[in-house]
Amino acid sequence: MKFNIIALGGVLASANAHQLRTNVRKLDEANNGANRAELDGTANISFAKCIEVTVQPDDNYASNIQSGTAKPVKSYAAFYANNDADDSEMLMISLGDYVAAKVQASAMKSEKACEVCREFQDSCQNYNQNDNYGDEEEADADEEQEADEEQEADEAEDGNDGEGRKLAVAIDSDFCFECEANGCFAEEQNNGQVEPEQQLAQFIEQVSNCMQVGNYQDENGNYAYIGLTCGSYGDAAEFAVFLDEDCTVETNEKSAATVLEAAGNNDQGVSMSQIYSFASMYMQEAFTTTLSCEQVEYYDPNDEDANANDNGYEMSEACGQITDEAVYIADCDEQNANEEDEENEEGEQWYEFDVQDGGDIDEVCAIVNYKMNAGEGFDYFYNEKKQGTSYKRTITGSLKEGDGMSGWLIALIVAFVTGLVMCFCCSMRNTKTKTQDSDDYYGESLTEVSEADTVTTTSYKYKVYFLLWWKKMKNKFSRN
Repeated sequence: MKFNIIALGGVLASANAHQLRTNVRKLDEANNGANRAELDGTANISFAKCIEVTVQPDDNYASNIQSGTAKPVKSYAAFYANNDADDSEMLMISLGDYVAAKVQASAMKSEKACEVCREFQDSCQNYNQNDNYGDEEEADADEEQEADEEQEADEAEDGNDGEGRKLAVAIDSDFCFECEANGCFAEEQNNGQVEPEQQLAQFIEQVSNCMQVGNYQDENGNYAYIGLTCGSYGDAAEFAVFLDEDCTVETNEKSAATVLEAAGNNDQGVSMSQIYSFASMYMQEAFTTTLSCEQVEYYDPNDEDANANDNGYEMSEACGQITDEAVYIADCDEQNANEEDEENEEGEQWYEFDVQDGGDIDEVCAIVNYKMNAGEGFDYFYNEKKQGTSYKRTITGSLKEGDGMSGWLIALIVAFVTGLVMCFCCSMRNTKTKTQDSDDYYGESLTEVSEADTVTTTSYKYKVYFLLWWKKMKNKFSRN
């Protein structure tokens, strides 16, 4: 089985992976003209397209592949690192790594913020106990901030990007108040339970590395594996069922929703179906929002031993997870898949494929660069009608934006959810399991696997939606 439960904060890239990345990015700079600036905290990660290539199939799955119920594929995410980047600056990375970094960053945002708050808990207690504490330092910090803003304006006029400016921010009473309002200083109760956000982060980490579904076997005694693949629109990732432990043979006969529903609870007693529904909400945000890479550092101006670090634009951990293993597509040596087949062919192949090793980003990038320069598109095997979808779409088929709802619409949703939950609580005992009805249009991706979503799962999803909205509104007004 190919997955490791990695710490939620991410892991550092190995030296070998770094060397491979360097070789791919800088293939003969004299010929390619590749001279890339090192990415830093000024970057903004935005999704460009989903890339799917066919891989050399395992003969054990020949019947499934030839019947059209399975396909040997590997998916990658193409993205931009700057708002004004063009296709020559497009990068690519494993789709699982991209999704894991973005979803975990969003899910663990509040916890990460509280970790920063706890570092300054003693300082904030001093602010609470002494009204005059830090007044002089706060005034100095305000003057320093105004000076920095003036310097930034001058540098912008001179065409200087301001590299090397201090990004550290001095804590003050407002910082401490927000930490207190968000409950960051409350005593943690170790009752053995894992927070939903942590459950989600673990789930996404496992799925991104190909997760074997525990407590599940099909009628033939075969295990199922959940991984990430490109949706049929090519603008987002979907959860898919794979037949092999490397998640390269995708099947359209099963959906992730039905498999996880049948699997029941995980080792911690939490419903796999509920975690899946929870993850789907964050997936919408992952592919409709831009990820800022700026890493803000804080310091206590009253601590004589603490200094504001001047490390330039330090990159955030989430962006580092994405960019560290990414390669520039335009820098990869073009390789025609047909030419590669001719070189390696030792007889007639029963299946035509793009690459031999779908996990070799060097090989995949070469094929992708060739296809893009030749004006070829990418085909996608995923079928939303059979396999379900994690997304809501507009009437034109594009993804709905995660933010930007008007006040009256938010109020309407809150009232609807509240009423729905109350009705559910009153009728739960007498209500039989029924399929979920949806008023959202999914274009060609109207799911036919909604039988996996019971009333219980539906109610859980609405509750989570409401709690997420409430937390967002709470954080918004606490900042104002």
